[in-house]
Amino acid sequence: MHSMPNVDVSKLSYAELIELSKELERQIEAKREEELKVIVDGFAKKVQAAGFTVDEAMVALQPYAASAKRRSAAVSGAAQILYRDPANPTSTWSGRGRAPRWLADYESQGRRREDFKV
Repeated sequence: MHSMPNVDVSKLSYAELIELSKELERQIEAKREEELKVIVDGFAKKVQAAGFTVDEAMVALQPYAASAKRRSAAVSGAAQILYRDPANPTSTWSGRGRAPRWLADYESQGRRREDFKV
């Protein structure tokens, strides 16, 4: 792993941090696609060199794709966002576990949890 440049983000404004976050997401997605393409190109060449077609390889990979989907859903447990803080839309809650502080604060002011449902 390469050493990352030491960037002091503590001096950036909220807006600058959000923009930096968006740019990082764009860069991450671009790098992900680039690396996946390299892997897939190498795989396709190996399949063809072994005398198989890419279509045959795709059929052979189906069991792996199905089990990966099941495993991914079970492991990640990624929950759907059910509540959002109107004052800070990046603050969300899935309804799992203890309620976040922002929601507890609203409720202590007499607001209803349902007011923040997405």
